[in-house]
Amino acid sequence: MPCDHKGGPELIEMAEEFLRNGGSGSKFRWSENLDGSMWASVILEIERRGEQWIVTRLDRNREPLAPADTGFRSLS
Repeated sequence: MPCDHKGGPELIEMAEEFLRNGGSGSKFRWSENLDGSMWASVILEIERRGEQWIVTRLDRNREPLAPADTGFRSLS
């Protein structure tokens, strides 16, 4: 069964757009609540290491996240 949440490639695109628009950082997070899925929420983190983006965290949770904890953000 395919995942129905954003994955590494989408988060990398968001991070690169953020950096092109003048933001800074090398670690980024995307988290979202899911409807109609076997998972209530997902957290995905990436980190820039040299020329590569590495997925450093992928958590799928049975409980939803608070709205303030969802969305895109720079961690560093």
